[in-house]
Amino acid sequence: MIILMGVKHSGKTTLGKKLAQELNLPFWDLDNLLEKQYSGERSLTFREIYYELGEDGFRELEYRAAKKIDIEKEGILALGGGTIENTRAVEIIKKAEVLVFLDTDEAILFDRIKNRGIPSFLLDSPKTLFHELFIRRRKLYTETADVILELKDENVETVLSLLKKAIEDIK
Repeated sequence: MIILMGVKHSGKTTLGKKLAQELNLPFWDLDNLLEKQYSGERSLTFREIYYELGEDGFRELEYRAAKKIDIEKEGILALGGGTIENTRAVEIIKKAEVLVFLDTDEAILFDRIKNRGIPSFLLDSPKTLFHELFIRRRKLYTETADVILELKDENVETVLSLLKKAIEDIK
C-alpha cells in the first residue's frame, strides 16, 4: 500500500486517483471510507460528521476506518489531513509499504483553504491558527514519512511524475 499524507488541500486525493489509474491499482480515500461507515444513507460529509461527533468521536471513527483497511494490499490510500494526529490510526498506517508526505508550501495551502471555505475551527484567527496547525502536523508528517516531496505550486502532471520517481527510488 502506498499512502499519501499531507495537510488539507495538498493534493492527496487528486494525486492518489491519478497515481492509482496509472499504476492500475485501487484507490481509497480515508475520509470517504469514514463517511460511508458513519453516515450510511444520510450522506454526511466528514466535516459534518466531525461537528456531529466532536474531535474525540471523529478520531475514534477515523481509527475504526483505518483498521478496516488491509495495509498489506496493493493500492493507493489518501489520508485525511488530520489523521496524522490520530496516534492509533498512525500505528496502523505505519505498516504500509510506502508513506509519502506531500509537503506543500504553507502559503499555497492557506490560499487553497481560503478559496474553498475556511473550516470553523480556524474562524477565530484563520492565518494564525492555520500556521500553528501546519507547523504541528508538518513535524508529525516528516517524522512518519518514508518519502517527502517538497512542493510549491507545480501542476498535477509534474507532481505525479515526481511522485512516481520517488516511489520507484524507495522500492
